[in-house]
Amino acid sequence: MPTQHLSRRFIVFLFGVLGLVSVCFLLMFYYFYSAQIADERTQASHSVSLLLKSSLERAMLRRDLPGLRDIISDLGKQEGVKEVMILNPAGEVRFASQPQRLGQTEAAIIQQFCPNCTPANLPLEPVTRFFTPNAGGELLRTFHPVRNKPECMQCHGNPASHPVNGILVVDYDAAPIREKGWVNILMLTGAGAVAVLFSAGAAWWFMRRYVLQPISSLDTASHALSQGNLAARVPVRGKDEMANLASTFNHMAERLQHSHQVLQSREQFLQGLIDAVPDGVRVIDPYFQIVLANRAYAEQCGVACPETLRQQYCYKVTYQRDTPCPPSLRSCPLAMLSAEQPTLKFMETLHRADTSLLSTEVYAARLPVVAGEAVASECLVVESVRDLDKAVQYSHEQKLASLGELAAGVAHEIHNPLASVRIALQASDQILDTSQENVTELKDYLHLVDEQVEQCLNVTRRLMKLGTLASGHPELVEVNGVIRETLSLLRFEREQQGIGEALQLDSSNPRILAADNDVRMIILNLAQNAFHAMPAGGELRVITRKQGATVEIRVEDTGTGIPDAILAHIFDPFFSRRHDQRGTGLGLTITRTLVKQHGGQIQVAEHAAGKTAFVLHFPDADDVPNVTQEAA
Repeated sequence: MPTQHLSRRFIVFLFGVLGLVSVCFLLMFYYFYSAQIADERTQASHSVSLLLKSSLERAMLRRDLPGLRDIISDLGKQEGVKEVMILNPAGEVRFASQPQRLGQTEAAIIQQFCPNCTPANLPLEPVTRFFTPNAGGELLRTFHPVRNKPECMQCHGNPASHPVNGILVVDYDAAPIREKGWVNILMLTGAGAVAVLFSAGAAWWFMRRYVLQPISSLDTASHALSQGNLAARVPVRGKDEMANLASTFNHMAERLQHSHQVLQSREQFLQGLIDAVPDGVRVIDPYFQIVLANRAYAEQCGVACPETLRQQYCYKVTYQRDTPCPPSLRSCPLAMLSAEQPTLKFMETLHRADTSLLSTEVYAARLPVVAGEAVASECLVVESVRDLDKAVQYSHEQKLASLGELAAGVAHEIHNPLASVRIALQASDQILDTSQENVTELKDYLHLVDEQVEQCLNVTRRLMKLGTLASGHPELVEVNGVIRETLSLLRFEREQQGIGEALQLDSSNPRILAADNDVRMIILNLAQNAFHAMPAGGELRVITRKQGATVEIRVEDTGTGIPDAILAHIFDPFFSRRHDQRGTGLGLTITRTLVKQHGGQIQVAEHAAGKTAFVLHFPDADDVPNVTQEAA
């Protein structure tokens, strides 16, 4: 929309008002001046007419008709006099300055003078009027009734019945009166125009200097402020109301700039705070728009900067949809959260823009919006998004951390053989010192050293197999051997807790296609999980057998069992109910992930107190269809 400048509107308004006032003033001046001129001319004509009437009356009393005609003729020749006539009451012209008018009946003149009058009721007072004759021009006509007097009764009858003997009509030229009025009006108009222009210029300068320029500065600063330039200020000149307005505006701008800086610092602090959270965090408004997100969530979505996610719709970012998700098909926190249910936990698959998928666990909470002292009806939704793939990723460092729990047992396993080796070496040294011929006893000691060193090497080999990086290709794994070697590493820990061990391994020596160290880690996690469930001792039982085309591994314990309330969550990341409260909550999650990676299944067969059983099923590597399918 084009801008209508206040200065232009002010100029138009100022000149419009001054012009209108000037026109009204000139019209009023013209009216009153013309009336004054006409009144003065009327008074003059009255004086002349009275003098003429007196002369006429004397001439009529003396019956000097030629003298009366001469007086009328001379008066008609005076400057400014157009015509002089004397009419009788019936309107007949008895005397006239123009002889051709004699004897004519001019009743219309009497009607102009007194409409609807008769010869018996003609008015007695003189009347003066402007009129325009048919020939054109403008005349000032004076009507003077000549009253009937007792001296005239002999010729004109009784004054009561004939009050007027005749009417003296004098026509003056009105053009000089009008011309004089117009000349004065033009002179006044010129002077008024000069005064109006000077007044308008002075008013324009004053308004521009003290009103329009400050308002223009305020408008420029306000526009800059609306465009985001919070440093815009207005120059303050003087101490009037406009200066106070400019000072108030600058104070408001300073407070706004300070508040904006405080908000920016708080926003940066909040952004840094949520960026420190390892899980993804996003805040959604009631209109499905993301108002805040952290760096972890940006990485989950596959974008470089969390600022790019702001004002985007959550359904577009999460599911690449163009419309909101149907609440009946998706878990939508905006639709499900309420004052009665302020939190929500659900699983969600994030669909990235590059068509890749990410499994996440979302914990959503309702955040009421505080408006002043009241709580608004609309609420924000804060979501914590956990990357399940990242949570269950089992790196080499995590394996080494899990192996730390075996350190005490492994140290014990290696300590005893090494002690035996030291004793044997000391005895051998003594034999050599006393006699160099007792070779048989020395050989026995050296044989003992060899056996103990071999035992240490076996322990270290088992530990190294468990800690090596997983192979990228599956291999044939003998299940029974892996179970024996892994459980041997836990012997010291098991004996310290008073836990017995029972192995029922299939004599057919079943084999599966998997990574050797992954299978060892599965057995290690399940065995340690069983130890944690038996703080007062018990029995660990491991069973292997073939069932059709699968190999079953069953791990049982006589511990505390698994309550029904938490059974559905034992495989969730970071979920732990260990007796000693030191668990990370990743053991069973990692176990399930490793089992699935090698085409297996894991389930809880029994979970009552006194008997808990985890059952694993893997494809049998010795079964031909399974081998063909794995090869494909």
